[in-house]
Amino acid sequence: MDPADTPTKGSTSHTSTPKRASGSADVPATGVVEDKELEERRNAIAKSLANAGHNLGFDQLLHLLKLNADYATFGTSMRQKISDLVEQAPAVVGGKIYPTRPARHSSEGDPAYEFSNPQTLAEKTLVSCFAPLLEKMIRSSGDGSQIMPRRYKFVDHQNSAVSGTRIKPDGVVYYGQHRSPVFKSAHIALEAKVSQCDGQVPAKHLGQMGDYALHIWNAQPTRTFVPVLYLHGSSLSLFIFARSGYYRVELGAMCYKSCAKTRDEADDLYLPYNDLAFLLSLPPQRFGHFVDVSAPVNLLSFSDEPLTKTIAGASAEKDGYVDISDRIERRVHIHRRLAYLFRTRFESKRAFLKISWTPINRLPECAIYDYIASQGVSGVPRVFKSGILVKDLFGYRAEYLILEDCGQTIDEHFSRPSTDGKIRDDRGRLLNAVITRATSILDCAETAGVLHRDISAGNIAVRSGRARGSGEWDVRVIDWGYAKFLPSVPTEKLEELAAKWSFDLESVIENEDEHDSITGTPLFMSTRVLLGSKRRGIFDDLESLLYVVLYALWKMEPALVGTPDGFLHFSDRSMALARIACLMRPKAYPKLFGVRECPANLNELLDKLYQLVCYEGSSFIPGEQLEDSEFERTPDRSLLMEIGGGGSPDLKRKADDGSGAGSDGGSPGDSQGARGMVIDA
Repeated sequence: MDPADTPTKGSTSHTSTPKRASGSADVPATGVVEDKELEERRNAIAKSLANAGHNLGFDQLLHLLKLNADYATFGTSMRQKISDLVEQAPAVVGGKIYPTRPARHSSEGDPAYEFSNPQTLAEKTLVSCFAPLLEKMIRSSGDGSQIMPRRYKFVDHQNSAVSGTRIKPDGVVYYGQHRSPVFKSAHIALEAKVSQCDGQVPAKHLGQMGDYALHIWNAQPTRTFVPVLYLHGSSLSLFIFARSGYYRVELGAMCYKSCAKTRDEADDLYLPYNDLAFLLSLPPQRFGHFVDVSAPVNLLSFSDEPLTKTIAGASAEKDGYVDISDRIERRVHIHRRLAYLFRTRFESKRAFLKISWTPINRLPECAIYDYIASQGVSGVPRVFKSGILVKDLFGYRAEYLILEDCGQTIDEHFSRPSTDGKIRDDRGRLLNAVITRATSILDCAETAGVLHRDISAGNIAVRSGRARGSGEWDVRVIDWGYAKFLPSVPTEKLEELAAKWSFDLESVIENEDEHDSITGTPLFMSTRVLLGSKRRGIFDDLESLLYVVLYALWKMEPALVGTPDGFLHFSDRSMALARIACLMRPKAYPKLFGVRECPANLNELLDKLYQLVCYEGSSFIPGEQLEDSEFERTPDRSLLMEIGGGGSPDLKRKADDGSGAGSDGGSPGDSQGARGMVIDA
């Protein structure tokens, strides 16, 4: 179970996403949607999950979640209680459902049940018969204490939406110590259908269940997967919505097939009832979370080991805990990569907490930051603490990073247009610093053997130095989650990182190289990446930087009328061709990117960056790449140093000794022991 990681379309958010989507879907910020929007979202979810389904046996599920020992103990201790539940199961016969009731001859010490008057089989009657059994399972799986609060509680939502939304699952199992029936408190959703569905689940049903899972993923950042119960006819299936897709586990029949209630039928029902009751007996940290969320959790504590699996949750202030109440809202997709971001404090310092899910055959972001720090690359966020939360679950890993607060992103800082001359001059000085520092940072990272690959307006952060007694802007390149190692990194170092951060070196390096042509945020991608080139180098990042600056200048304009040609995106190829046409006009290209007037104090440096990215001698690089995707170029080291060398000893050293990449995307020279791979050109 190692599904391919197909990146999804990015955005200009604080932490960008991958490029391409297959019917990705998002939860609206308000949680209240019109019926048409709801239908469209569910159709998109079903389409996205169409080829992401897997069948899983119950024994396989136990093995994956390391629950075999718990299951064996449960089966021994709960035998009589499960038999009692089976005795109360309804019957489904000839389009009718027969609920059960205590038999007239039944005694308190020896309860017996009989079928009551039949009802027409419908979703409502199916749920009304199943809900009491579900509630009894929840109660019977406890320790019998009347003092301890209930772990879970079931709420029928057929006639009432989940609070704050218009979403109506047929029912939801909530955490017992949470006050409100909201998606933040939901443990398991229930969807019931009259028709038996033993084959492929209908797209409409999958879209509904996926929608419930999407809302839960969005509301609960400590999730490892989302379980949804699918009661179809007289049978029950468990759908596990994980980051790699969904997994269907057949639990079996939940209703008698006749009113005779034979011993054989009771035996057939015993195992499904036992398995469901077992799952409902598990605490959240054993089934769907990496931390116990039985009570509301606002704080998390992380242990110091890189591969820690031990996380402590809390609802009151404690030393060493990170507050997760101030979450930065961002798009959530039903599967594939996912990241949650929080503003917080760590050891009295302003910080960000990032919890992310990535495929196990892709680089952990922790490893990239670890390596960059070891190479002394400046201009990247300081990592206060990091680690792996989940090593491998359904082909994905979860990791966390506590990073220093680097200020506002370019996207945030330039969100308000202005005609004030002083403000425009200040922003011109800021963009000068952005060009200089970002060029230096990217070049130093490339010297160390790392390529960012996702430069965007959301991935460059700025902070004024005035509060620290300096008039200079502090510029950082953030979010290295899509970075890759270049061939110049010695194999010994990579093996050390792979052992520390628990990833398979060969498969990860191969997959990162394969994703060169589809990684990034489309609005800021270089033309050759948009055209599908499999070559990736520092000049692609520098071209993205040019678009970031032009984007910021466009956003400064007081009256935005439509999207300029340079930022129109109908398809990757159409955007690439439009940009090539815009960039072919050295004096007019800013206007074609929506820039009416460039601040005078920025003109010179912007033109140098344009020359560096677009020209080599008399050759217009984007045009050459359109004709030949394998076109190689040699970087102008002196011009690169003019732009970013003022703050970069590495850039000066490169210029002085003639070192550096011989071609676009190359390395400063293969180190001894480096991987034997073709240098990106």
